[in-house]
Amino acid sequence: MNVYPERTDSCMRCQLPIVLLALVVALVFLCGCISGGPQDFSVSSSYTLHITTDTRIENVTLLVPIPTRGDRPVIGHSPISDAFYSEKLPEVRSYPSTIPEYCTLAVVPVDGQYYLRLTAPFLSPVEPVWVNYENYTFLAGDLRPDIVPQMINTLHPLGNESLFSPKQNLALTAGSPEAVETRGINPGCRYSYTIPVYAQYENGSRVEISSDIMGENGWAEQFDAWALNRYTDHYRLVITGEPQGWMPAGGEVRTGHGNYREWQLNASATSGSGE
Repeated sequence: MNVYPERTDSCMRCQLPIVLLALVVALVFLCGCISGGPQDFSVSSSYTLHITTDTRIENVTLLVPIPTRGDRPVIGHSPISDAFYSEKLPEVRSYPSTIPEYCTLAVVPVDGQYYLRLTAPFLSPVEPVWVNYENYTFLAGDLRPDIVPQMINTLHPLGNESLFSPKQNLALTAGSPEAVETRGINPGCRYSYTIPVYAQYENGSRVEISSDIMGENGWAEQFDAWALNRYTDHYRLVITGEPQGWMPAGGEVRTGHGNYREWQLNASATSGSGE
């Protein structure tokens, strides 16, 4: 008697529920991915300052702009004071700050604005000044009414977020603040400006001073895709020969770069991460 056909039918009957269960699990997972809303929200802020010189300069005094929001020196939610440059900076492990021990740093008011004053008997090419700071904050797992007000206002950072000041000759050079799409990656807007920087030292050489701010929002979407949007602020000054005291550094603000969704576009132009 040939029993193999019966054995085959029995095996098929056993495997059928397993296949159906696998299909149901896959369908539930797929539907969850497709219909699930944004989640895992986070915000991050960063600030860098780099000062380099081609040759040794002496009797150095520099006044450089620092991040401010309103009338306060602050980057994200971290106040900037004298202690900031010794206590907060070690948070960036991959790009540690290097400030020569013979440099003295102090946050000082100048004509209603705040500057970082750096004084040193000398600066050397082998010991540049590198200030690197970053802060990352996880907000929540799912979208809630209180989440969006906690996010950084990357569309309208001017007047709402940490920026360099005082900005002079601010002008829109590319893009439109109103042209924001909810699909794809937005190129954003660009603004040019100048900002005063003070430099005094001896034995003039080529000295470069540059500084950056970045504010960024992040969240997860369907199929674990990661969405981001950000704003940046940057200025740079290159001095050749003897310094001239107060000089205009060239700067650029970039806003509204990245992904935006309807729930973020509905936020007020004056809302943001500021307290």
